[in-house]
Amino acid sequence: MSYTRMQGQLLPEGWLKEFLRRDKEGITGNLDKLFRDCAEDVFGADKVTHKEDGYWSSWWAGETHGNWIEAYVRLAFLTGEEELVSRARAIVENILAHQGEDGYIGIYVEGARYIVTKRFGELWAQSRAMRTLLVYYDYTKEERVLSALVRMADNIVENTPENVFLIPDEDGSKGHSLMIIDGMYALYSLTGKEAYRDFSVRLYEDYCAHRCQFLEDDLRTENLLDPLVPFTGHGPHTCEMLRLPLLLYRMTGEKNYLIAFRCALNKLSRNLLLSGSCKSDEFIGTYQSELVMENDARTSVFGGSVPLPTAAYEYCSTAELALDYIRAEHILGDISFGEKLEWLVYNAGLASKHPSGKMIQYFGADNMYDASHAVNPRFDYSPTHDDAAVCCAPNACKLMPVFAREAYLTDGETLICNLFLPSSFRFSWKEGELVIAEKTEYPFRCRVEFECAGEGSVPFALRLPSFAERYTLTKNGKPCRTKEQSGLLFVEGGVSGGDKLAFSFEPRVRMLRAPDGTFALAWGTLLFSKDIPASCKRYRKYEGAEGFYDCDFTPKPHEDWNDTLFVTEEGDPVAHVEYCRGGYPTEKPPVAIVAKALDRYAYPVDLRLVPIGATTLRRTTFPVFYDERGIYAAAMKSRKGEKK
Repeated sequence: MSYTRMQGQLLPEGWLKEFLRRDKEGITGNLDKLFRDCAEDVFGADKVTHKEDGYWSSWWAGETHGNWIEAYVRLAFLTGEEELVSRARAIVENILAHQGEDGYIGIYVEGARYIVTKRFGELWAQSRAMRTLLVYYDYTKEERVLSALVRMADNIVENTPENVFLIPDEDGSKGHSLMIIDGMYALYSLTGKEAYRDFSVRLYEDYCAHRCQFLEDDLRTENLLDPLVPFTGHGPHTCEMLRLPLLLYRMTGEKNYLIAFRCALNKLSRNLLLSGSCKSDEFIGTYQSELVMENDARTSVFGGSVPLPTAAYEYCSTAELALDYIRAEHILGDISFGEKLEWLVYNAGLASKHPSGKMIQYFGADNMYDASHAVNPRFDYSPTHDDAAVCCAPNACKLMPVFAREAYLTDGETLICNLFLPSSFRFSWKEGELVIAEKTEYPFRCRVEFECAGEGSVPFALRLPSFAERYTLTKNGKPCRTKEQSGLLFVEGGVSGGDKLAFSFEPRVRMLRAPDGTFALAWGTLLFSKDIPASCKRYRKYEGAEGFYDCDFTPKPHEDWNDTLFVTEEGDPVAHVEYCRGGYPTEKPPVAIVAKALDRYAYPVDLRLVPIGATTLRRTTFPVFYDERGIYAAAMKSRKGEKK
């Protein structure tokens, strides 16, 4: 069994609509005004030659511009706002207008195309344009766009030299180029052309056959299959390439690729922080200095990672992991990847993005005590991070539109609500057109109401969260007969026009252990943190658009976060959930956990924790005190006596 995305029109409502509005006013709507490479028409009239300047090469413009236009197209069609849609159509029209007679779409001028040296960014840049066109086609189903994509893919297959990886990759561009397989897989699925499958296999096996100078060897088959070889490479490379063996398995049916993917997931699990992203301060490995591309002798000193709660994770890695989970959920028919996806987005994704939508962190961390460029230029908040690289900013713009697109899936027989999102979803089923209006504050409240309108009926199921230990489901105000199967909750009789469903559950507060022995508290799909009040210093103003700054966030004077969680003799936290009147959920969260704790002086306190996505500076994991002798209970009793 496998899943596909249910075709239809999803219109965001509630907090999701406001989130996307802020994206429009924020980085997504303005990145071309803030950073020159985003404004360069590299897939159109402003094509480039191959140039190098230290770490930088001319393919970077293709990455930055390509990721941004994909994000823009996604935002436009998800919101349906005419202004955005009009510009998205113009972006695609421009790419198509500059497609060569031979089918070429890319960033290079004639005479500079498909030339393989120690740096080769051709396929990587093309993969960005291909994804943009595929997203546009997925929304519009315009056959001329599919035709252009086929001509583009045929040109790539025909002109890409053999043995791309024979010359060791110096700067990561060749490893990135493997992501053309992502697009080839999509086109193979749409057209069935075996040339796309064969090309993908050839390119991946070429990568597996040669060692690279740049740290991107994690997904070579011999490394994946060896349990003693840890992930050590550049985090975004490893995370984006993670899905490639799975795509090859889907195209070829070769079980060795599926085994490789399972091994990759196992290794990934050893490198995940509690918030869900992969440890990556550029590299997963433990060597902490900048990469010196001219010397590959040092690569052997990289060891396995320890994803401490103070270790960094990178927004590029977060965005790519989301795509990995989506592919896995679809291809393997494993609905549990939907839960991994939402945990990643609501925790790591939101924690590194400012509520304004106008700045992000390149690096985030679960325990974040200082988000300033004095610590590292990747830890501050910026709309571009052009003092490091403009890769995370456009990838951050893609995350929520990619996520929301997965709200409804189907196995061909049943409509599946995969993600609980405030929205309305219009779609066609066998007997007619239906609209499902979904009212919810999830993940900040665990209640979802569905109201179905239209003609006919549809078999219907919900993804049943693993933490929904006790739940209720009513249909038209009455208890509803259901069946649990493979992580899904099937509604007997499905839903028809006029039906109303109400699904609610109350998760318990649970403890999560970090590798350093500290613990965090979670509720539902949210990780909770102590918010550390911060001072914001704007140290750079952008001229291209109003209201954009690079900012340092540092703790306000005398703030203290040295708390210790109180845990019962049985190992349970003494904590409860509080609901409150909130506003925008990452500014004024409507839910909190209040936990019993000890302050730095061992005095009992109520520790208030909020969702990690509602914090800028924070402490997420804490040491614990097990009350084996009833000391805490006695102290609390004494404290109550003092108050009286």
